Amino acid sequence: MSFFRLKDLIRAVRVCKTAADERSVIQRESAAIRTSFKEADSHDARYVNVQKLLYIYLLGFPVQFGQLECLKLAASARFSDKRVGYLGVTLLLDEKQEILTLLTNSLKTDMNSADDYVVGLALCTLANVGSAAVVNDLVDEVERLLGSARSYVRKKAALAAVRVVRREPELAAAFVGRTRALLGDKHHGVQLAAMALATELSVHSQEGIEEARRLVPVVVRQLRALLGGASPEHEVGGINDPFLVAAALRLLGMVARGSQDAADEANDVLTQVATQIVGAKNVGTAILYECAVTILAIPSSQALRVLAINLLGTFLENADNNVRYVALATLSTAVITEAPAVQRHRQTVVRCMRDPDVSIRRRAIDLGFALINAQNVRPMVADILRVLPHADAELRPSIVYRLSAAIALFGDLLDWRIERMLRVLSLGGAHVNSRDLFKFLRLVATDADEGLQRRAARTCFALLERDVSQDKMVVAGVWLIGEYADLLVAADHAATSPVAKPDGLDADDLDILGALGKPIAKKDSSPVGSIAPLSLDEDLPLAVPAPSDVVRLLAAIGRSPAVSRTSRHMALTALAKAAGRFSAHPAALASIKDALAAHRRSMDAETQARAAEFDKLLGHDLDAVRAGVVERMPPPEYVDVPYEEYVLNPTAMRMKALTIIRRPPLQPEDLASSDRETTAAAAAAVAAAAEVAKQSVVSDLLNLMDDAPTDNDVHSPPANSNSPSALADMLAASALSPSVSVSVSASDSSGFNCDYDVHSGNGVRLTLRPSKSPQHPSVVEILATFFNDGDAALSDLNFLVAVPKSQKLQISPPSAQTIPCGLSATQLVRVANPSKTPIRLRMKLSFVADGRAHESMFDFGGFPENVV
Repeated sequence: MSFFRLKDLIRAVRVCKTAADERSVIQRESAAIRTSFKEADSHDARYVNVQKLLYIYLLGFPVQFGQLECLKLAASARFSDKRVGYLGVTLLLDEKQEILTLLTNSLKTDMNSADDYVVGLALCTLANVGSAAVVNDLVDEVERLLGSARSYVRKKAALAAVRVVRREPELAAAFVGRTRALLGDKHHGVQLAAMALATELSVHSQEGIEEARRLVPVVVRQLRALLGGASPEHEVGGINDPFLVAAALRLLGMVARGSQDAADEANDVLTQVATQIVGAKNVGTAILYECAVTILAIPSSQALRVLAINLLGTFLENADNNVRYVALATLSTAVITEAPAVQRHRQTVVRCMRDPDVSIRRRAIDLGFALINAQNVRPMVADILRVLPHADAELRPSIVYRLSAAIALFGDLLDWRIERMLRVLSLGGAHVNSRDLFKFLRLVATDADEGLQRRAARTCFALLERDVSQDKMVVAGVWLIGEYADLLVAADHAATSPVAKPDGLDADDLDILGALGKPIAKKDSSPVGSIAPLSLDEDLPLAVPAPSDVVRLLAAIGRSPAVSRTSRHMALTALAKAAGRFSAHPAALASIKDALAAHRRSMDAETQARAAEFDKLLGHDLDAVRAGVVERMPPPEYVDVPYEEYVLNPTAMRMKALTIIRRPPLQPEDLASSDRETTAAAAAAVAAAAEVAKQSVVSDLLNLMDDAPTDNDVHSPPANSNSPSALADMLAASALSPSVSVSVSASDSSGFNCDYDVHSGNGVRLTLRPSKSPQHPSVVEILATFFNDGDAALSDLNFLVAVPKSQKLQISPPSAQTIPCGLSATQLVRVANPSKTPIRLRMKLSFVADGRAHESMFDFGGFPENVV
């Protein structure tokens, strides 16, 4: 069955009651069309069949078998056939298909037609699907048509020229001289196409951007004319040709970005646009948005930049989600340079964090973290903590990590930092990484006094009484209770009086402390965690627990199925430690022994072993050594690598990545000057590495949006270690890895010219030797030496380094990427450190040994203070 007319096919599809009926109709009609293509060769049949194919394509069914028929129809002499044929080519073909080259002759013929509409069809088709081969063949025709006497053709030719420049940038020179005449055209359509062509030339051609900068006065004059006069023919929403205004603003932002003279010419008209346009309607909002983006992109005056930020701030109050989204995205970029102006809209950003739209919430949270500084850290952390329990599951790990970074970076008082981290653990402990957990426990053990340690232990006790669903909260709480059980149960003046408000704390800082005078409710042996988790604004009772309460809680955690295996093991260890703290409480000791005895029959071997060992430790025959075994652990030694501020703003992280530059390839004589023997093989390796470095472009670093923390050592399957995105992968790991242990050889009192052993594993040992040249006192040269201590040769050696944003990095290719057994290779790293901040390195080492790929990431900050 075949429906002979398009109307009949549409009617048959619309009357279908099910998707199966529709598929049946389409399949029968497609079969009939195929048969018609094989049997009939009339233009009328082809014209109708291609129309029906386009309708079927719009319904989502495959119609690739009609591509050649579209080409035949486009070659027809009739305009109606050409129109349908070119439409089919635009929809059914793309530039990657070789069949498109068959269209070249038809396009060239039609471009030479006397009919403007036929020429327009050919130019539109070229502008939509022109491949590199097709545009190379037709560039002369497009250039000729740019000088046509008819504005309709000039407009279409300018759009086709945009396609030519985009596909073949080396052809841009043919159109550079044409933009001035096109911009001066009286027809708005030609002007709009000329703006698009000038913008494309600025992107792909240095000659094009220089010509566009000379055209800035012309663009400014056109903008003033559009703002000053009304044209009913082009007016939309009370604005004279807003499409042309937006294109002109976009062009100004492109060409004035690196030119102060062009920016000075544009500043006045940008002020006029920002003050005259009313953003009550979408069309006005679009113009104001383009104006604000242009102002922020070029060297503008401070007052004008503040005006742009205020425009974007008003967008945050808009009812349209699209407007708020683009405003938040733009402010996230602008906050890097215009932080004080963006801070004025902080409360609006906080309200956007609770928006029903997930994309708005995500952008608002990103901007909220970017706004955090030392002055507003407390209210901003409190606001984000209120959002955390209701945040989407995929956002919580990033929020928790960045909250930890914000507290560590900007928290001034130690007690506030401890209390806020406990709040983070209680609300998002399942997403806290091990490094942040270790930093918190070390902070309590090392820097806090007994008063803060007592308060932290009591807070953990109260939180674990309420909820054990957050695994890292259980780990931290059990560790603190076990270490400071004696402080936890010791009576003091704070146990019966409300907590004193520390200097500088507001009400939000006390909500986790609660009223200390409230007694702890006695609970039976029901599973821990049966009570609802702590609400953000709920008072938390912090009264003094009895030793029996502590033992009961630890025992319940040890047998709770809601906690992880590691947490249960830590609960058993905490019970053993509590036995040493509660030696004067026989009832508590008896309860501890009963709790440990219950685990001696556990199905888990390690749990059973721990319970048996701890039960043996509590026996009378070990009374003499028990106190020493369970005494409080000394503060852990840890060379900390602090967070960088750009961790809070992924946009700033991307901009930081642009500062990483590569040093030109080392020559063999450069290697010889560093007291290393140069061989022909080493020189060849340097040349190969230089080629890899040349191919690695900085723009690949722009994918640094991932804030999720990573482990410090990664063993991945074999991969191309020379991938240009390898450094981006390293920098995308927002959680800094724990620093490696440091050993120094060839000691030097200055700290320079000493070998620092920073990594050893998988048969490779890495040492760093810092040095400094008197001619460049602000540059530290670090010679990395890779020793192959394994049993197999190493190949595909790849060593990447990143530094804090206050420093600049130059990294050279290695002396060799293949290291035989017992030999070594070197690589030179230069760090420019004008601010004399401590040098901290994040390193990523990858290589292939014995057919297996190895990859490790580690941090180093162990240079002496004078090595800066």
